[in-house]
Amino acid sequence: MAQEQNTRWRIEADHGACMGTGICAGVAPDVFQVVDGLSVPPAGEVPADENVLDAVESCPMEALRVRDAVSGEVLDLS
Repeated sequence: MAQEQNTRWRIEADHGACMGTGICAGVAPDVFQVVDGLSVPPAGEVPADENVLDAVESCPMEALRVRDAVSGEVLDLS
């Protein structure tokens, strides 16, 4: 999935579903952290990056979502 250079995303974590496996942080350590057993994505916008998509897709609980920062639409990763 090629992204325009200026595309920005917001990442959301469903802490009710998160098991804190840390896979997301392993795939994209510059974006995700695991704090107190839960994935913590950045609070603000991040540049579009394939590593972010890989991290979100790797979540075994599907607890992560990526939204377009401008439109607010959830990216379809299927």
